[in-house]
Amino acid sequence: MNVVAETQYIQLDSWNQIIDEVQLLPAGSAYQATMNAGTVPVYNNPLIWEVKNPNPTCGQVLVIELPMIYGAGASLSIQVFYSTEIGGNAGVNFLNPSQTSGGLLPFMFTYSQDISGRMVAPQQDTPANRVTWGGCITTNNYLHPYMSANTTGVYQAFYGFYKTCFYNQVPLPNYLMAAVVGDLSMGQITNFGGPASYILAEPSVLASAMSEFSNLQQIVNTV
Repeated sequence: MNVVAETQYIQLDSWNQIIDEVQLLPAGSAYQATMNAGTVPVYNNPLIWEVKNPNPTCGQVLVIELPMIYGAGASLSIQVFYSTEIGGNAGVNFLNPSQTSGGLLPFMFTYSQDISGRMVAPQQDTPANRVTWGGCITTNNYLHPYMSANTTGVYQAFYGFYKTCFYNQVPLPNYLMAAVVGDLSMGQITNFGGPASYILAEPSVLASAMSEFSNLQQIVNTV
């Protein structure tokens, strides 16, 4: 992250998360991790942190104390170790195979609107903020992961499982941060020229989804 004003504290929105530890890493570590199979440097620089103002309807604030005052223009990386329970979390949603169209494989998707991005990861969750993001998702051979970001690499994690890493370098509002894993196929829409648009859906509903969004590229070109 880049510091825009002199500060010694970082405040991050979180919701339905259990914070275990916060570490200070060398600047650029988060970006490098997405380019290096998700590998994060091992450092022992624990930071003092506190979760304040717990509110079951809109979350809480994770306040992190930095070891020094950082001036405007400085860069740093923070690693937050956290977990979240499966179920009851609108930020990360899991479907059983029986709940999907194909009925054979499970499905996971994130939902960051309006302020549910703070359920996915600790962040400054406001539409006024413009951020870049990245991540790595480990799945088996049958499931296909995607993020609202470019793929930076696919790596073998362990037998039968692969880690796919992504990075979005265009600063965008938090609510556009998204990830999905499932039995997914991609279709390309090129009806109206210009850059191609793509549709992700389960194979059994891809054709109908492409038909429903057949004018998507025209809408994008108009906007």
